[in-house]
Amino acid sequence: MYEEITGVVTDPGSSLSPAAAKRRGVLLLNPEEPLEPQYRRYLEYYDRLLSLHASPLICPVYEMASEAVGALEGRVRIVNTRLGSAGLGAAAIRAAELIAGGLGEEAVMAELERLAGEGRFYLATHDLSKLSENRMLPPFAAPIGRALGFWALFTLEQGRFRSPRPIPGARVLETLTALLEKRYRQQRLRVRAVVGDLPPEVRERFKDVLASRLHMTSGSLAPMDPLARSRVGEHALAVFAYPV
Repeated sequence: MYEEITGVVTDPGSSLSPAAAKRRGVLLLNPEEPLEPQYRRYLEYYDRLLSLHASPLICPVYEMASEAVGALEGRVRIVNTRLGSAGLGAAAIRAAELIAGGLGEEAVMAELERLAGEGRFYLATHDLSKLSENRMLPPFAAPIGRALGFWALFTLEQGRFRSPRPIPGARVLETLTALLEKRYRQQRLRVRAVVGDLPPEVRERFKDVLASRLHMTSGSLAPMDPLARSRVGEHALAVFAYPV
């Protein structure tokens, strides 16, 4: 009996580099080029595609993909993961892993739903002016927060960023880790973090703090994608964790 071959597709908003995506068995779209021809090329090798994207409330690629499917709708399933950046990348990696292990499409969709419900996504950024430009902060908040040396900490819930809380720059890594530690306690976790233009010593300290305080079965740290940087600024970091 013939078994359909399903491919997992995502976009650069996942903060997966082409090399990392290839290693993980994930296909990448280029949103700067027409999407339908890209889907057609992938469908030469796959029977069906799961196309995973960030929440349309924070990134336009989901809507672009939905419009591009057209006559391919029966073979391409566009998925709003309700995640973004580090979370979207984690979801794509997990989906590809499960499909490679023989799970069917509906079982994979159930696991993606679990990730969105049980996982936690946090974003911290120091570029408050960029947040104001993109209407993620009121205009008056940026100069005040910048003068006080604050970062903005966001939680992503149900595909929408909640109102940020200010945190001192010196407490960013500690605060992010403490939130995950409090939420998951002794649970085993997979953790994926992405960082913008931060010093190498900050990146290394972030990895060390996460590894020492959380019960991780796997973890990764990658550069933040240009699309995310354009919205939240260069001086930012995000982390997504979910229980195994």
